[in-house]
Amino acid sequence: MKSKNIRLKMIYIIFVTLIPLSILKFVDIKSQLELSIETEVRENQDIAAMISSVFVNFLERIWDNQYTIGNSITAHDDWNNDNIREYFNSINSNNNPLNMKYYWATKDGTITSGLYNNNLGIDIRDTTYYNEILSGKEKVIGDLQYSSINGELIVPIARGIRVGGELKGIVINALRADDIEEMIPLGGISGKSTYGIIDKKGTYVYCSIIKQMSMEERKTVLDSPDIMALKGQIVRTNSRYSQFDEKEKMEIKYPIEEIGWSTFAITSIEELLIDNRQTFTKDILILIFFYFLSFITAVLVSEGFIKSIDKLKDTANKVTKGDLNVRTEIHNDDYLGDVGQAFDSMIEAVDGKVKEVEEYNNLKSQFLATMSHELKTPLNIILGCVQLLENCDVEDEEFIHYFNKYIYMQKQNSYRLLRLINNIIDINKLETNHFNFRPMNNDIVKVVEDITMSIVEYTKLKNINIIFDTDMEEKIIAFDSDMMERIILNLLSNAIKFTEVGGQIEVNINNTEGLVIISVKDNGMGIPEDKLDIIFERFSQVDSPLKKRAEGSGVGLHLVKALVELHEGSISVKSKLGQGTEFIVGLPDKLIDEFYDMEDSNIPINTERIQVEFSDIYV
Repeated sequence: MKSKNIRLKMIYIIFVTLIPLSILKFVDIKSQLELSIETEVRENQDIAAMISSVFVNFLERIWDNQYTIGNSITAHDDWNNDNIREYFNSINSNNNPLNMKYYWATKDGTITSGLYNNNLGIDIRDTTYYNEILSGKEKVIGDLQYSSINGELIVPIARGIRVGGELKGIVINALRADDIEEMIPLGGISGKSTYGIIDKKGTYVYCSIIKQMSMEERKTVLDSPDIMALKGQIVRTNSRYSQFDEKEKMEIKYPIEEIGWSTFAITSIEELLIDNRQTFTKDILILIFFYFLSFITAVLVSEGFIKSIDKLKDTANKVTKGDLNVRTEIHNDDYLGDVGQAFDSMIEAVDGKVKEVEEYNNLKSQFLATMSHELKTPLNIILGCVQLLENCDVEDEEFIHYFNKYIYMQKQNSYRLLRLINNIIDINKLETNHFNFRPMNNDIVKVVEDITMSIVEYTKLKNINIIFDTDMEEKIIAFDSDMMERIILNLLSNAIKFTEVGGQIEVNINNTEGLVIISVKDNGMGIPEDKLDIIFERFSQVDSPLKKRAEGSGVGLHLVKALVELHEGSISVKSKLGQGTEFIVGLPDKLIDEFYDMEDSNIPINTERIQVEFSDIYV
C-alpha cells in the first residue's frame, strides 16, 4: 500500500510538472490557429486587391477600345447603321477577348446598331450609365441587369464619344456576368477562397462558387460589410455567417474606388480548421505521447525509487536483528545511491565500533583474568609465608633465617600489589583528565643518570651489564621529574625482566633537531614484529614461550606512553625477536617561564618507587 502511494505521488508530481508544458502547447496551438487565420485573412486581402486591380485594368482597356471605335464612327458622318455593324464585325475578333457585343447609341439615348443587329431602337434613357454620360462622365459602368436583347445578366460598359465637347454618341459593351471569371488569373488564388465582385447597388455581380442565382438572391443584406466596402473601406471580418450557405466565414471586403464597386474574398473557418487539423492532431498526439512517456517514466522511476527504499528498509531490519555484514547494494549514481552508500558506510562504522567493543570486552576479560592472576599470586605468596611463620618454632635456630626470607617475600609481593593498583588508578586519572602534571625546568641528563644508577643492584642479580652514555653533560628542559622517574623505571624494569643472564642494557641521551632523545636498549629476547603495533595498547601483552618468566598486567607501557604524551613527546619501539629491544623517548627541547621554573636536580631518587616498580625482580 505504501509503495502504491509513493508511485501515485511520483506520477502526480510528473503530471503536475507537465501541466505548464500542456498549457504552453495549447497556447502554441491557439497561436498557430490565430496565425493561420491571420495569414488567410492577409491572403484574402491580397486576392481581393488583385481582383480589383485586374477588373479596373480590364475596364480601362475596354474604355480605350471604345474611345478608338467611337472616334472612327464619328469620323464618318456618312455611315449608316449597316456601315456601323460591318465595322463592328471587322474589329470584333481583334479587340474583343471576351467576345463582348458592341452597340452604338445615339446621343438621344437610342441603341441603333449592334454587332449582329441593325435598327434595334432600344431606349436607354432611363439607365444610370446613360444619365451619367449625359451629365458629363466619359467612362461609365452600369449595374448588373438583364439584357433587353436576350435577357442575359450583363454589365453594360459605356463610353461617351464627344467631338469638340459635344456628345456624338455612346459605344457600349455588354459584359456577361458568366464571363467575368475568365478575366481573373485563377493561378494566384487559394483553392479554399471564395471571391467575387459586387456592384454599387450591393448586388453580387460575380461569385466564384455560385453561378446560378436570381437577382433577389444576389442582393446583399443591409448590415453586410459589403455596404461599408462600397463606401471605400477595407473591411476585415474574422467570423461571420455567410448569406449563401450559413457557414462561418472569414471575410475581406475590398473597395474598387475607381467605379464605386467592391470585391470580396472569403474563407470557410471549417475548411481552415480542416487544413490545420492534421497539424493540430499531430501536436495533440505528440502531447499525448509525452504524457504516456511521462507516465511510463514515472512508473519506472518510482519502481527504482521503491526498490531502493525497500533495500534500505530490509537492510535496516537486518541490522536491527544484528546482521552487520549486510549491505544495501544500492549503486545508483543519484541521490538514493548516495544515501545507500552513506547507509553502507554507517553500517561499516557501526560494525567497526561493535568489533572495537568486542575487542575491548575481550581485552577486559583478559585483563580481569590477568588481574585475578596478578592479585592471587602475591596474595598466595603472602598467605603462604604467614602460614609458614605460624608453623615455625620460634626457638628454632633456623627461625630467624626463614623469618627474614618470608618477610622480604611478603614485602615484595605487597609492592607488586601496590604497583598494580597505582597503575590502574593512574590510568583512570589520565582518562578522566585528573592527572596532576607539574613540569619544571630541570637537568634531564642528571635525572635519567641517577635513575639508571639507582637500579644497578637489580641488574647484578642477573649479571646484566648496564651502560649509561650521553653526548652532553647537562641539558635543562621542562619536565615532570616524578613522571620521568616512573617512565624510566618502567622501561628499565622491562629491560631487566626480558634480558637473559649476562646480557646488556644501554641508556643513551642525545640532543637533535629540537628534541631530547632518551634510548633504553637491551639485547634480550625481543618482541615479535606483529606485536610491535599493540604493545602500547591498554591491557595488551606479548605472547611468547618466555612469558611465564616475566608476567605483567599489560598496563605499564600504556601508562608510559600516556605520561610521555603529557610532555608533548613521543615514544617508539624497535625490536627483533631474539636480538633485543630499544625504546626511544623523544621530549621537546623547551623551557617554561614560572616562578618555580628550576627544580633542584639533587632530590634523591624515591627508593620505595624503585622497590614498587621492581617488585617482581627479587634481590
